[in-house]
Amino acid sequence: MSRFHYERVAVLHPAGTILETDAYGVIRHVGIATGYGTVIHASRRYGQVLETSERQFARGKPIRRIGIRSALSGSEIVARARGKIGQRYGVLTRNCEHFVHWVVSGKARSRQLGPLDLGRH
Repeated sequence: MSRFHYERVAVLHPAGTILETDAYGVIRHVGIATGYGTVIHASRRYGQVLETSERQFARGKPIRRIGIRSALSGSEIVARARGKIGQRYGVLTRNCEHFVHWVVSGKARSRQLGPLDLGRH
């Protein structure tokens, strides 16, 4: 077994690709592919933004690509996301959706929260 994450994934997602998986019931979990078989995401489970393998990110569930437009290149998105590693997680203000939207657009928001969205970064 290789120690490199990119050698252990079926599909290598390009840097900056937004990935989504099912989390709890109808709740979705989103993150940013690095291009090396890892994903940067805000994790409730770990209480912070971190970079994990795609396997850890998906927790056995299928991964989907979602389209979010950005003026940034894939490598710029990854660099911006890595700058937030270690930031604390908050369900109403700093969840995975807030994190991804802030990285790609500069505006933290979470559609899943609807009117409860208090996004700030």
